[in-house]
Amino acid sequence: MPATLDLSCTKCGKVMKVPTELEGKKIRCKGCQQIIVVSASAKPAKAAKPAATKAAAPPPPPPVEKPKSPFLDDDDDDNPNPMGVIKEEDIARCPHCAQVLDPPEAEVCLHCGFNNKTRVKAETKKTIAPEAADWASHLGPGIIALVLAITLIVVDIVVLLNMKEWMAGSALELEDKDPVTGATRYIIKPGAFIAMVWAFSIVAIIPSLRFAYRRLAVDYKPEEKIKK
Repeated sequence: MPATLDLSCTKCGKVMKVPTELEGKKIRCKGCQQIIVVSASAKPAKAAKPAATKAAAPPPPPPVEKPKSPFLDDDDDDNPNPMGVIKEEDIARCPHCAQVLDPPEAEVCLHCGFNNKTRVKAETKKTIAPEAADWASHLGPGIIALVLAITLIVVDIVVLLNMKEWMAGSALELEDKDPVTGATRYIIKPGAFIAMVWAFSIVAIIPSLRFAYRRLAVDYKPEEKIKK
């Protein structure tokens, strides 16, 4: 029978009988698959005792559990595709608050309002949503101005259509008529009164329409109230 050596596994402690011819070579442990170098310091194997006096083999040592990292979940050890590591320089972050930019090419950071192009941080403030009373007080003057302008336009049209009828039989009417056309003559012509009424109304109509347009179309939102 060839001479053997008793070699203990450096990882699981399993004792194996190795032929002396393998001294200096690498073998694999049958218990834990650890690679071991057969050294000359291994003890020669003792001669086998008779079967009658052979003691029962000791139970194999329990398998050594692999230590787990406290930073990983239990499921990561059995996952064939563990989560990879992303390099920090591969993520686009805001230079002001260091939050991730979404999308990476975003010009303005959604978290802090920093503009990556102008390098200026936008001012943020908390405001109170306007209530019904705020809308009424803000839009009311614009509505009144619009109604006033429409009323004056209607008055101008009525004056244009009825001025001659209103002046007929008044003190401004002359007794003699126009010898050429036979039309009634007046001290002051009806057209003069119409022009005067239109002149005064236009002075009020134009500013009223401008104000109504700004308040109802351009600046239709009530002024923001800053929350303290």
